[in-house]
Amino acid sequence: MIVPRTSNETVEIDNVRVVETDYQDMISKFMPKSDNTGRKREVSSQEQTNKFISKSISIAGEVFAYPDSMKYWKKPAIEAACEIIENEKIDAILSTSSPVTSHIIAHDLKEKYNIPWVADLRDLWNLNPYINHNVIRKYFEKRLEMKTFENADALTTTTEIAKQTLQIIHPNKRIVPVFSGFDPEDFEKTKQTTNSERLTLIYAGSLYNGKRDPSILFDAISQLIKENMIDKDKIVIDFYGDDTNLKELSQKYNIENNVNIHGRITQNEVLQHQMNSDVLLLISWMDESEKMFIPGKIYDCIGCRKPILSIGYKEGSLKDLIDKTNIGYHVSDVDECKKAIYDYYTKYNKNELKYSGNEFADEYSLKNTAKNFSKILEEVI
Repeated sequence: MIVPRTSNETVEIDNVRVVETDYQDMISKFMPKSDNTGRKREVSSQEQTNKFISKSISIAGEVFAYPDSMKYWKKPAIEAACEIIENEKIDAILSTSSPVTSHIIAHDLKEKYNIPWVADLRDLWNLNPYINHNVIRKYFEKRLEMKTFENADALTTTTEIAKQTLQIIHPNKRIVPVFSGFDPEDFEKTKQTTNSERLTLIYAGSLYNGKRDPSILFDAISQLIKENMIDKDKIVIDFYGDDTNLKELSQKYNIENNVNIHGRITQNEVLQHQMNSDVLLLISWMDESEKMFIPGKIYDCIGCRKPILSIGYKEGSLKDLIDKTNIGYHVSDVDECKKAIYDYYTKYNKNELKYSGNEFADEYSLKNTAKNFSKILEEVI
C-alpha cells in the first residue's frame, strides 16, 4: 500500500506493508506561509482586498489544483511504486479515491507494467454532486476521467445507484458495487458502560454548514412535547462535532433544554458515547443527489448494534439499506419523525428498546468488504 506521508507517525496495518512517500499539496504550495510564531501572515486588513484574494485563490484552484490538490504526490508515489514492482512480484493494482490522483498514478503504472488494475471510486469523480467546477474545468475533468479509466480492468463504487450513475460515462466498463462496512474489532473493545436516565439520542459528525439540517427532528420533538406525547424531561439529544446553527434552532423550537451541544472528540470517544446512548442519529442532505450515497457513519451505527433514526431524502441507497437490515427508521418529514421518536420513547419507558437488526446487517463489515475486493482482484488477474 502506497500512501502520502501526512504526519510523523508511521502507518501500521497488520499483514500489510505500508510505504509512505513525501508530497506537497496545493494548499502548502500556494497559500500564505506562516511566520515564526506559527500564524499565517496577514495579507490585508481591508475586507475588499480579502474578498479579492479569496476569489483569486478560488480561480487559481480551478486552474492549478487539477485534477486535485494531491497532484504533486504523483511523482514520489510512482517512483516508490516502480521500485516495488521491479523488485517484487505484484499481481494487481488497486487504487481508490479520493484523491483522484491515485487513479492517475495507477493508470501510469498499468500502462508501464501491464499489471491488472481495479479502480475503486468511494467518491465519484465527475459525477460527484458535491463538487462544482466551471464549464471549462468540467470538460477537461470528464475527458481526463474517461482517458484514465480506459485501461482499467474493472471499476468499483459504493452502491448500485452509484454504479448506474458511473456507467453513464463508462458504458463499456465492468463496474461492481462494493459496500463499505464497520470494523468488528472497534466494537470488541468498546462496550456500554452506563445506562441513560433519559431517552438519549446522539449525533456525531459534521452538519456541513447546514446541509445536514436537524430541523425536522427538533420540530418533531417540540410537537410531541406540546401534545403531551412525551415528557420534556425524559428525552435529550447530544451533538458531538460542529455546532452549526444548533443553538438557534433549539431555541426556535423551544427545546434548548433538550439539546446538549458538545465539541469535537476523538473517534474512540465517539464510539463510547454511542455505546452509552439509546438511539443513534443520522442526518443527511434533503436532496435527490443523496439517493446514490450511503454515509460511512451508518456502518459504525450498525457496529454499535443500537436502534437508528435516519433523517434524509425520501428514497435511495440509504433507505434501502435500513429497510433491508431492519436497524431502525429512515424518515423524510416531521410526521414520520414523530412516529419514530414516539415508538422509541414508548419502548424506552417499557425497557423494551433494543437493537432489531436482522441477519443482513452483519453483512456490512469490513471483512466482507475485503472479501469482495479479493474476489474482484482474483477475477482480473
